[in-house]
Amino acid sequence: MNDWNDENTSQGVAISPVQAAKCTEETLRTQIFMQGVKLAIEERLKTTTDDIHILYAGTGPYGTLLIPYLSVTKNPRIKVTLIDIHPENISAIKKLINHFSINQNITSIVCDDATRWQAPESQQFDIIISETMTALLKREPQVFIFAHLCQYLSGTGTLIPQKVSLRAWLTPFTSLIPLKGKRNTDILLKEFYCLDIDEAKRLNAADNSSFKGRMQIPNGVETNYRLKLTTDIQVYKHCKLTENQCSLNIPLTFLPHNAELRGGEYINFEYITPHSADFVFTFPIKKIIKTKIKLTKFSELNNLGLPGVKHMFEHAQAAKCGCSINIDENEWTQWTNLLDSLALPYHETSVALYQSQRIEEFEAWLSTNSNLTLS
Repeated sequence: MNDWNDENTSQGVAISPVQAAKCTEETLRTQIFMQGVKLAIEERLKTTTDDIHILYAGTGPYGTLLIPYLSVTKNPRIKVTLIDIHPENISAIKKLINHFSINQNITSIVCDDATRWQAPESQQFDIIISETMTALLKREPQVFIFAHLCQYLSGTGTLIPQKVSLRAWLTPFTSLIPLKGKRNTDILLKEFYCLDIDEAKRLNAADNSSFKGRMQIPNGVETNYRLKLTTDIQVYKHCKLTENQCSLNIPLTFLPHNAELRGGEYINFEYITPHSADFVFTFPIKKIIKTKIKLTKFSELNNLGLPGVKHMFEHAQAAKCGCSINIDENEWTQWTNLLDSLALPYHETSVALYQSQRIEEFEAWLSTNSNLTLS
């Protein structure tokens, strides 16, 4: 298997067979999804004597969430339809089915776009499985696969995952100066999107009103807070994945330089589609009165006795406010020479410079990370 090419669909990106295969390297993610699938199937088997029908969309080359389970249960009552958009994945899946001798469980194997596939007439499924997502439901077509396929779910059927919850928080800015004894507490703004069976049905009925909304900024958080977005996944009942447990749960923390959190005002959001879906956020903009800025001379020393630090810090703050000030080539040379003498890498220093809200923070970072010896 050597296909690195993604497939661009009308509703998102179907990642390449190689990238799909690499998902199995995330052990906890794979375990929780497999446990959820197993639990859902076994509960369903106990509630009926009929065959149960499963649709698995976006199998990848291994069918990781289902094929291993079928290989050990050998239960002929489980009937499965497999869909993937990549021919190479379909070929690999067929080899695994033959290898594990589970042909009796397979109703059909289809190479198709799961956002457009049409089930045979009157076909209903008890369980529909799809793990075609990234954190914050970006880029990949998870939302639109469920929106399309939910029409084929039986009245008592379940989607797996059952729920993908996206929430927005205000999180305290992490100062570069360690503050002992200070507890940082995130403030929940709201769950701004939830993908579950109800939402899938609304989307299938052409109601995408949940793709757009806003959340109010509470009073008292005007400074030292940023926006944090989290992804929590309920695979099935107690089988869940939450913050930082896998790549699907990595939070995104940010605040644009020109944004300002003002109590009582709103952050607007919208799910932008198609082709490569993403949530876009619009913040209140800083009310900046632009004046002519005169920077400290490069030669002026800071509290550490170093030239250039005050000058470069002021330049960074001006840039964050939208004021473009060119750095003299000679000053840039002096600055890079200073960083070399302190054994400081350019990139990390620039990040710290722009992240610092006060010069004392940047000076603390310099003292900690350089070879500077304070007398």
